[in-house]
Amino acid sequence: MPFKAILKNLVEKTPGATGAILLDWEGEAVANFAKFPDIDLPAIGAHKGIILNLTRDALIRLKGENGVKTIGISTELAGVALSTVKEGYYLVVTVEKNKPLGIVFFESNKAIKDIEREMG
Repeated sequence: MPFKAILKNLVEKTPGATGAILLDWEGEAVANFAKFPDIDLPAIGAHKGIILNLTRDALIRLKGENGVKTIGISTELAGVALSTVKEGYYLVVTVEKNKPLGIVFFESNKAIKDIEREMG
């Protein structure tokens, strides 16, 4: 299943999800799917990747390990779920405000398994 189809399925199955993007370790978009054309997923993904990398680096310095799997961010306007994928890739899912991020994490984990299978 191509990456875009996996992301589309993730957004359609996740209540309140508005978009999803898979990015590489440099913040470059691999594939994305948005419900609305005005969502700038590449910019959102790249900026959130910085947060993910800073958090991962801090954990490595503090504990000597990279234990970051998922990070949730809630704002007045929306929510964002960041999840790590193998080989330095990461997944960002945007959701409407006040939607529970636990469901986003659950659906993201299923999508990540599909993405990793596709990567080989």
